[in-house]
Parts: sequence; C-alpha cells; structure tokens
Amino acid sequence: MADDTKSAALTESSYVLVARDYADIAHLENAGVVERILSSSRTEKAAYVSALLTSGLSKYALAGPKVAFAAMAVEALTDFGKEVSEWIKERKIPEDFSGRPSGYQTWVELLQEIDSNPIDAERLRAMKAMFLAANRINATDGESMGAYQLFQIAKKLTSGQLLLLRAAHGRALDENFRPDSALGAVGWLRAMADRLGHRIEGLVEQDERILVQNGLLTPRYLPDESGINDGNGRLTPLAFRFCENLEIYSAGGSSAGK
Repeated sequence: MADDTKSAALTESSYVLVARDYADIAHLENAGVVERILSSSRTEKAAYVSALLTSGLSKYALAGPKVAFAAMAVEALTDFGKEVSEWIKERKIPEDFSGRPSGYQTWVELLQEIDSNPIDAERLRAMKAMFLAANRINATDGESMGAYQLFQIAKKLTSGQLLLLRAAHGRALDENFRPDSALGAVGWLRAMADRLGHRIEGLVEQDERILVQNGLLTPRYLPDESGINDGNGRLTPLAFRFCENLEIYSAGGSSAGK
C-alpha cells in the first residue's frame, strides 16, 4: 500500500519534494522549485542534498527534467546557486527570472546539464554565461530569446570546441592580429593547435568542423577546402556575440544589467 501511495504521488506533475520524504524527486516543471533549491535562508538545504545522496534516488527517477544529486552535481549545483543568488542580490537578473519563458527554460536545462555525468566544465560555464544573458534584468524579450538560442548552441558544444572558439577569439582580439590571406586551412589549424598548446592539428580540425556547423566559424572554400577567409580570425558575428557573453560571465556579470 505504501508503495502504491508513493507511485501515485510521483505521477503528479506538480509534486514537490518535502522534508519528510527525501526519496521523492521534484518535478522541475513546477517553477516553485526554483525558490526551494536556491533559497539561502533555509538551513535544511545541506540536509536536503545529503539525504538525496543516500536515498536511492535513481529508483524513483522519472522521465523529463530532474536533478539527480551525484557528488559532482552537488558541487556544481551549490556553485550555480551561489552565482544566481549573487546576480539577484546585485540586480543583474530579476528575482522572478523563472517567470520569463526563456529564463525558465534556461534554468531547467541548466539543471539537466548539472545532472549529466561527467559534467563538462567548459560547456556548463558557457551555458551559465548564456543563462545570465537570457535573464539579465533589462533584456528585451528579443534579446532574451536570442540569448536562449545561443544557450542551445552552448548545449551542443564540448570543452574542446569551446576552448578552440576562445582561442580563435583571443587571436582575433590580439592587438597584433592581422588577417593573413595566405594562411590557408592548414596554416590556421597549425596556428590554433599552437595557441591551444597541445599542437595536435587533427583535434583542432575535428572541433573546427563543429564550430562551422554551428555558425561560429566561417567555412572553408575551394574544391579541396584548403582556403579560408581569415578576416576577423574566421569568427562570425554570431561567434563574437557568443564570446561577449562568455566574457561578461567571466567578469562576474558586470555588464549584465546595463
């Protein structure tokens, strides 16, 4: 009978984890869970996480958005919670950010990323940067939606691809940078491999193709794909906006409310 009762409770889409039963998982479709997880005023948060770790949570895992608190996920969630709390306190994002569709979606999808194992640190960082951009306090609906679309791109990229994008961005912003019309695809791969420090051009080539597919690098040309347009270091306008959001996040969101 107890199992039947628990099963019935778990099928309710608005069911929220309560202190008396840590084995039940919160449905993150309920926006009220945002306050539950981020609240710094509730001393039960530590016990909440600890109990989830020992509750045999996977037994109750449901389809759809959820957070399974594994060891790495606890640390990542705690860090993210602190960041969001600070952004709210400093009025970089509104207290009711989850009321905006793109804000709520980025929140849920970030928690899903934290649920992944292992966590890709660079991808999580990029997603948090786009989350901040999508939820900044003075963002128009159009700007918020644009940042949400960048968030979707960030979700698909790996650490290697994001590090390559940052390396290309760094080269483009270097005060000594001059587009090299004779560089060619092979020369660009070599330059990026050197800049990244691993000097493995094959790895750069794999990640280059994904960045091109996502509109962040300009494509190669010529029949043998040996040609490149080195203007702006191959970065597209989309890539510059993406990297700008990364820089704002790295600076603590100092431009988020402007």
